Amino acid sequence: MNNDSVFKTSWSDASETEASYTRLSVPALLSAFFGLSTFLVYFSYWFFFLGVIALLLSLFALWTIRNAEGILVGTSLAYIGLSSAVVALVSVAIFWATYQYGVRREADQFFRLWFVAVQQGDIPRAREYQTLYANRSKVASADEWWSTQYQNQHAHRAIHQYVENKLIRVLMALGDKAKVSYYKTLEVTSEREADTVVSVYAITFPAEFGRTETFFVKISGKRAYPSETQGFKAAGWRIDGLPAVYLPDEFK
Repeated sequence: MNNDSVFKTSWSDASETEASYTRLSVPALLSAFFGLSTFLVYFSYWFFFLGVIALLLSLFALWTIRNAEGILVGTSLAYIGLSSAVVALVSVAIFWATYQYGVRREADQFFRLWFVAVQQGDIPRAREYQTLYANRSKVASADEWWSTQYQNQHAHRAIHQYVENKLIRVLMALGDKAKVSYYKTLEVTSEREADTVVSVYAITFPAEFGRTETFFVKISGKRAYPSETQGFKAAGWRIDGLPAVYLPDEFK
C-alpha cells in the first residue's frame, strides 16, 4: 500500500516537472530582431533582404512552436517579426511605386516640352533642354542665344550637327502636323541624387491618300542635382543624349 503510494507520488511529480519545462524559440527571437531591423529599408533598399529573412524565420518559428506541444514559446516574438517585416516592406513598396509614378509623370511633361520646341524649330530651347538645369544659359531672347553660340566655333559646329540630325530635321519638317503620343516606359531608375527615365513616344503624321503613318522615338531624361562645388542645389530635368528613332520589340 505504501509502495503503491510512493510510486503514484513519484509519477505525479515527474509529470508535473516535464509539463512545466519550456524554452524560448530561437527562430522566434531572431525573427523579431530581423523584423524590427527591416525598417532600415527606409534608408536603403539594400536592407530588403532583412525583411525576407524575418518573414521566413517568423513562419518557421510559428510552425515549430505549434508542433512542439507546449515545449517552445515565443509566438508573440514571431508575430512581432512577421508584422514588422510586412509593414516595412509593404510601405516601402507603396512609397517606391508612388515615387516612380511621379518621376514618370514629370519626365513625360519634360519630354513633351522638348518635342514641342523641336517641332516649332526653337533650337535654342531644344538645346537648352539637353543641358544640366543649373548650367543653362540665362539669355533673354533666341537672337541673343544665337549670337552667343556663333561666337564659339565649337558651339557653332555642334549646332549644325544637331540640326542636321535626321530625326531633328523630320520633326522640324512635320511641325504641328505630327502628333506626339506617349507609348511606354522602358526604364525608371532612382539613385541617391538622380532619377533616370527612358520612354518611347509614337509620332503620328498624315501621309498620302488620307492615311496616317507612325514611327517611334526613344528618349532618355535625367533629373539630378548640380555638383556641390556650385554652392547650391536645384533639381532639374535634362535630355540625356540625343533622342533617336526606335522600333519596339513587339513590332520586330
